[in-house]
Amino acid sequence: MLVAAALVESSGCAARRSVPAKTSAETNVIYATPTVITPDDTADRRTEFERARRLLVAGSAEQAARLFDAIAREDPSGPLAAPSLFNAGIGWEGAGRRDVALQRFDDAVARFGPTETGRSSMVRAARLLAFFEQWSRLSAMADLLLARKDLTDIERLAALGAKALAVVEVGDPDAARPFISKGRDIMDAMRLGEGGQLPIEAAQLMFALGEARRIESERIIFVPLPAAFADVLERRCRGLLDAQSALSDAMRSYDPHWAAMSGYRVGDLYRRLHDDLLAIVPPRAADTTEKKRLFQGAMRLRYRVLLEKGLAMMEHTVLLGERMQQSSAWIERARAAKNDIERALQREKELIATLPYSEKDLESALRDLSKRPFK
Repeated sequence: MLVAAALVESSGCAARRSVPAKTSAETNVIYATPTVITPDDTADRRTEFERARRLLVAGSAEQAARLFDAIAREDPSGPLAAPSLFNAGIGWEGAGRRDVALQRFDDAVARFGPTETGRSSMVRAARLLAFFEQWSRLSAMADLLLARKDLTDIERLAALGAKALAVVEVGDPDAARPFISKGRDIMDAMRLGEGGQLPIEAAQLMFALGEARRIESERIIFVPLPAAFADVLERRCRGLLDAQSALSDAMRSYDPHWAAMSGYRVGDLYRRLHDDLLAIVPPRAADTTEKKRLFQGAMRLRYRVLLEKGLAMMEHTVLLGERMQQSSAWIERARAAKNDIERALQREKELIATLPYSEKDLESALRDLSKRPFK
C-alpha cells in the first residue's frame, strides 16, 4: 500500500502561500471610442465619463460605479453606454458589491453581446457566476463564450475552465474532462504557472480538475468491505493525492478566493477518507466484544493522522483568509470544518483512552491488520 503509506508519512497538505497580484485598475477599464460629438449635453457626459474613469483607476470604486451608472442610464443608446455599463460592473465589483456587478455585466451582455465590450462582460460575468456557485447559468455563459471566434487564449482558457467547473460541480466529471484537457493544452502553450503564481483563469481550470479527481476518488468506498481491501484503499489514496496535486496548483492563484476553495477541498479530502475508513465494520474474525473494541481502537489509532492532516489544511485556509482580510463563504466553511475536526479529534482521543488496552496492544493489533487485513 505505497500510496496509503505516503498519505500517513508525507507532509501532504502544505500549500504554498498565494498573494493577490497588485495590478492597476487601469487594465480593466474600457475607454470610450473617440467619436465626433455634436454640441449638446454629450460633451458633459464625456467629461463625466473621464472623471469616473479617473476615480476608478484611483481606487474610488463605488463613487466611480455610481457615475458610470448615471451615464449609462441617461443615454442608453449613446457611444458611452457600453463602456459605462462595463466600467460600472468593474466599480461595483471593486466596492465588494458583486451582486450588483453581475447585474451590470449581464446587462452589457444582453445589450452589447457581439461587441468587444460584450465579450469582456461575458468573461467577467462568468467569473462572478462561479463565485456565486450558479452552475447552470455559468454553463450557459461558458457556452456563449466558447461559441465566439474572437476570444484571446486567456479568454478561451477562462471559458473552458468555467464550463468544466459548471459540469463537474453537478456531479459529472466525465463530461468535464474534454474541457479540462483543452484548457491544459492552452496552459502548456502559454507556459502558465511555471515556477510562479497562476492567473485566475488557470486556477479555475485546475480547481475543476481537482474536483473531477475528488469525485472519482470518493466513489471508492469500503462498505461493504471489498475483497481486495488493500488494493481498493491504494486506489482511493492515489485518487486523493492526484486531487490534492491539482488543488495545490489552484492555490497558487492571484485570487485568495480560489486559494480558499482549494484549501478547504484538500482538508475535506482527508476528513472524508477518515470517515469512510472508520465506517468499516469489524471483520468476522472479531467475534467477541473484546476483539471488536480492539479492532475499532486500532482503526482509530491508525487513521487519526488523516484527521490531523485535514485539520492542518483547514487551519491554513482560515489563516489565509485572516491575512488577506477575506470573509468568503469558503473561509467560513473552512472555519466550521476546523471546529468540527477539532471536536472529532478530541472524541477520538477520549474513545481510545477509555479502551482497556495499552498503546502497545493497539500497535500490535495494527501490525496484525497489516499482515492479515480484515479477513
